[in-house]
Amino acid sequence: MFLSEFTFQQASGWQIEKLSLNQQNLVVGMNAVGKSRTIAAIGRVIRFIKGETEASAEDFSCTLLLENDGKLEYSFEISGGFVLAEILKKDGANIIRRDQFSAKIFDEQISPPSNKLVIQVRRDTMRYPEIEEIIQWTEHTSVFIFSNITTSPNSLSPYAISSEPLLPIMYGNISEDLREKMLTCMRDMGYQIDRIVEYKRDNGTKMLHIYESGIAIPMTPFDLSNGMFRVFCVLLYMFYCSTLADAKFLMIDDLGEGLDYMRSTKLGIIIFDYCRENNIQLIVTSNDSFLMDAIDLQFWNILQRKGNRVIGLNRQNHFTLFEKFARTGLNNFDLLSSNFIINHTRDE
Repeated sequence: MFLSEFTFQQASGWQIEKLSLNQQNLVVGMNAVGKSRTIAAIGRVIRFIKGETEASAEDFSCTLLLENDGKLEYSFEISGGFVLAEILKKDGANIIRRDQFSAKIFDEQISPPSNKLVIQVRRDTMRYPEIEEIIQWTEHTSVFIFSNITTSPNSLSPYAISSEPLLPIMYGNISEDLREKMLTCMRDMGYQIDRIVEYKRDNGTKMLHIYESGIAIPMTPFDLSNGMFRVFCVLLYMFYCSTLADAKFLMIDDLGEGLDYMRSTKLGIIIFDYCRENNIQLIVTSNDSFLMDAIDLQFWNILQRKGNRVIGLNRQNHFTLFEKFARTGLNNFDLLSSNFIINHTRDE
């Protein structure tokens, strides 16, 4: 299952208007256009569905279009601590219909708590498999705010949204082949790592030792430089994520922040290639020209802001724009930095 369309509106009026998404997405745009806010909005919806935030702290509406064997359209509205509306459809047929006065699953009248979603209180894998699909989709969604991943031991988990285990446990759960692949990726990026070794402290806590070439004394992940630690965390989670049976969704805000040209571009290529090959939905945001030039335009989603509205331009909704630009021979970044988009949309 993957998220193919996302609509979101806050009480303030700020809104994302039918953002279409693919399995792999590079979300780009000028500063303050809404790249990080878009990631945060998707995360906000997922946290609420998972029950990690209360309705009293929320005030928004959203629509998700999820695709698997069929299309699930799920929308809800939260205001003043109450669920005002909730709709779930599969291939256009109603499963849940709820407003301020009544709620139904199929033709069954129900009475969910006013501050809870129906899908939170009516989970039944046999009777309502569509509800379980949505819940499972949220369970394996993680957001990395790349610039916020630090080596501080006071913050062991670098994830903004995740119920996944910590680094040593994830490393212990991946195969020897994936461990070797991770080492190869780190070396390709210029990090001279000989090996990674698991060990247990006296209190039973699992830890990792990282051995650099020519240095006898090992390091823990938290002894690495910030840039190296960020790469280590993202790669480890990505490889761990590929071993999970359920839907997998990885979002990385500001990928490459703090890395040099070579490492930023190599990391982007590694992540996009691996996620595509292993059926992991990926959303990456960036305004790094190095990374943009390295990632094919077919994965681009260019955000534009018009007042309170954020819209996305991509090959699906502006095919001619992308085809014309591909024939110019310019670098990818020039599509964003030049007047090409303005001139094209003016002529439409």
